[in-house]
Amino acid sequence: MIIKDEIHGTLEFDELEERLIDSAPFQRLRRIRQMSVTNLVYPGANHTRFEHSIGTAYLASVIAERLGLDADTARKVKLCGLLHDIGHTAFSHEGEHVLMKHLGDHESIGRKKLLSGELADILSENYRPKDIADMEKSNYGSIVTSDLGADRMDYLKRDALNTGVAYGIIDTDRIVHTLTMDAGTLCITKGGLEAAENLLVARFMMFSTVYLHRTVRIATAMLYKAIEGSIADRTVEPEAFAELGDESALSLMATSKDGGRWAKALLARKLYKEACSFPCAGWTEASAKSLEKKLSAKFGSDIIADYPHQFFKPVALKVKTDEGVRPMAELSTLVQSLKKSEEERRRVLILAGADVRDSQAEKIRREVTAQGPR
Repeated sequence: MIIKDEIHGTLEFDELEERLIDSAPFQRLRRIRQMSVTNLVYPGANHTRFEHSIGTAYLASVIAERLGLDADTARKVKLCGLLHDIGHTAFSHEGEHVLMKHLGDHESIGRKKLLSGELADILSENYRPKDIADMEKSNYGSIVTSDLGADRMDYLKRDALNTGVAYGIIDTDRIVHTLTMDAGTLCITKGGLEAAENLLVARFMMFSTVYLHRTVRIATAMLYKAIEGSIADRTVEPEAFAELGDESALSLMATSKDGGRWAKALLARKLYKEACSFPCAGWTEASAKSLEKKLSAKFGSDIIADYPHQFFKPVALKVKTDEGVRPMAELSTLVQSLKKSEEERRRVLILAGADVRDSQAEKIRREVTAQGPR
């Protein structure tokens, strides 16, 4: 199978990989947007988990070749990259945030899909499905999942291209050619440190300016309400989100008594507005939700207090130097600064319908100030 990819060019897949790509579970990824409702802000963000998975498989195979892995291990790494997102529910990570308490994370959902069903039947002709399902947690699985893994390199470049921003421009060639394995751990040689720093900064900027753009957060908060309401009134069972695509799920949620108005608003792009915002210091997600209930009751309208997710992750990457292998966080003051920068930028958003925002914004601000963090 030959695929022409917008990022990586012409990609080749063997017969087994072609059959996996042509399977119903993998084709479903065409109906799951990589960036969920971000297309309501960045119109080009309509790319899907399908092409991202193909790109991740390709990059994983390139890294495996660079590391000199044997053919069997390299093929398993490529399959790991190809299937790493097979468990995503509708609306990708944004759907997962609400559905995790019902279904677990996308990794656990994906593991079930690899161990039984169509994918397991195809894999079992060449491998034990469990071996492929276990690959992501192995040392070689880090080729896909690590700080400089194929997954992250592909989605940063792909998301930047499709949103039109410049933040996701990273030197994948330099990173790939400076990766190495040391005692079973994926690390980078010192010559790749600057390229690795650039990737981590690119990720920070993509989260800060795109993934957590104010209007994206507003649309996502409304999506949460649509999913929660649709599950509460049994319009959509949680398990259905693991089989539906974004549009079919949104259309079904639009018929919900409790979640329908939120889904319809998303379909029509009638989004809430920001009434005010304030730093996260002293607040938690639970205290923000408590404030949300108080504000909604006081003003007689559904008001949302959107508490931002943390996106900075401790950098586990190791750097191979002349003095031995050292944590990247010790060598890079730039990486050390990212956590502080995130904390300074995170804000709680108080969201309301346009009419409420326009008529009550000042009263809402005063009430929020009076409540303070709890």
